[in-house]
Amino acid sequence: MFKYITTISLIITSFISEAAPDTQLLKRLDLERTLFSEQYEKFVLNNQDILYVIQENTTAITLGVAVMIAESGTSVIGQNSLRPLATQLNKLGWVTILMPAPDVAFLPTLQEPLTPDTSQSATQADGEVAESSSAKDEVAEVPAPKNQSRSVESQLNTAAFLKHEEELIALLQESATRAANYPGFFLVIAQGTSAAWMTKIYAEKKLETPDALVAISPFWPDRKVNDTLPTLIAQTPMPVLDLYSESDNEWSLQTVKHREVAAIKALKLQYRQRKMLGFTNINQSSLYLSKEIYGWTSYMGW
Repeated sequence: MFKYITTISLIITSFISEAAPDTQLLKRLDLERTLFSEQYEKFVLNNQDILYVIQENTTAITLGVAVMIAESGTSVIGQNSLRPLATQLNKLGWVTILMPAPDVAFLPTLQEPLTPDTSQSATQADGEVAESSSAKDEVAEVPAPKNQSRSVESQLNTAAFLKHEEELIALLQESATRAANYPGFFLVIAQGTSAAWMTKIYAEKKLETPDALVAISPFWPDRKVNDTLPTLIAQTPMPVLDLYSESDNEWSLQTVKHREVAAIKALKLQYRQRKMLGFTNINQSSLYLSKEIYGWTSYMGW
């Protein structure tokens, strides 16, 4: 009986792996079903249709264009997207262009497997509360998911990393072409790994410099590359608003202080690091973020 169950499980697993969905296609279909055809635009990149959303400002005066790229894997209009923030910025005079981040796989793989003792401790931590101090010590040795980056080395797929960067550059070039149709400043707002990539791209001068960059919780899921973020931020030629919160993942939190120190040592002008409040409602969070951006740009005289 066990043999039959195992065989069925293998067949199902094989079928699922072979029928893995195209994430870009799923996000395109999701956007097409949610919005009317006149509410989004598209262009072709690497023989694929890339759908993006332009939202006009609702004020009499246009401040400029804000190109917004969320974390990789996030839909342009999904629950965790930057669209609510775009809506708030529209009220402040910004035309917003919501671009999808590339989906090229670059996730790290764990190099150090758990030892038998550590695995046992992890099982006890999940299943029951430790009562003795010795049991607590054993559980403490098991890194929490949030802190895995401190004790576990990761391996980055170099080819995928570079391909992701190339696609992101192509997306920004297309965004700049669209932004040229509007007057005012050119602002780039990026989140997560997209923010880290934008920092690297502009620091290495691989794209024309925007008027300013807003980096929301930037990180890379690799220790070696992630540790270069502070230096890259200090080397960027444009003003940078560096935003973070206590709820960020450990990769991002590890470099928070180092990012600020590197910018100070480099005498970087118009650099501001701000801690975001922990709102549970996406609309409240977006309103707060829009005010942070407005306050910063107003300080610069925009």
